[in-house]
Amino acid sequence: MTKKIALVLGLVASLALAACNSGPSSSGPAPGEDEAALLERKADYIEGLLGRRGLAGDILEGLIAPLPDRVRLSEAAFDSGEIQVKGSAPSNNLLADYIARLEGSPSLRSVALRSSSMRIVDGRETWEFELQAVGRESGAVFKGQARKETASTEENLGARLEKLEKSFPARQESADRLREIQRLVLDCGLQMTKFAPGNEVAGEFTVEMPVAIEVQGDLDEFNDFVCGLAGLPSLWIVDRFSFRALAPDGALSGLLGCRFYLNRNKLSNSRN
Repeated sequence: MTKKIALVLGLVASLALAACNSGPSSSGPAPGEDEAALLERKADYIEGLLGRRGLAGDILEGLIAPLPDRVRLSEAAFDSGEIQVKGSAPSNNLLADYIARLEGSPSLRSVALRSSSMRIVDGRETWEFELQAVGRESGAVFKGQARKETASTEENLGARLEKLEKSFPARQESADRLREIQRLVLDCGLQMTKFAPGNEVAGEFTVEMPVAIEVQGDLDEFNDFVCGLAGLPSLWIVDRFSFRALAPDGALSGLLGCRFYLNRNKLSNSRN
């Protein structure tokens, strides 16, 4: 269902190692660790990243696509896998319909109604509601499929890792990152109002960089943007987002947090 809702959206991208320590500055084997174990640990790490690559886009789409006619979302926040939603519906029946659709979503689980209350707005009955849910992780599935394709020999681990490392681009300069995002913003019909990258931080296998981005548009365009980030040649992972209605006409403001990853080995090689 297409719902054109004007909004102002803020995007903050933080390039960091997700849910794990960045590790030592050296990417060689740890004490007592052989080369095969190192390769497998790096492959597992990258697979974990790729498994979460499209999670936020799936969750946002899972919230928007099932909306019945005249049911509106006024607030939504996704962080650490949990989703909190506020909205309004013209009747309890339509609210129940929306909840039932969310419960059937492949990207959401543990959907629960926290509260609902009736108000009279402009002489009409309106039900305001709060929902919560949890996003379904896809990393474990991705990793399991990858393990079935290759045995854990050092030769196959090398080939597996080489294939996974293609998910990372070659060394990108600031201008390249800006152009990549700007193209996506324009393709989605949005306007970017801010792009402010931070300092690089090197971890054991990857390099992280925080980036602050603001865009303006409507909710469908923003949805396209979040999903589009997962499809870029560069490795972007969205791990939090939020939006809030500012006016009855549907204007929204939002914030979205991402992680952008560079392969540390490729980064080092490109500098030599």
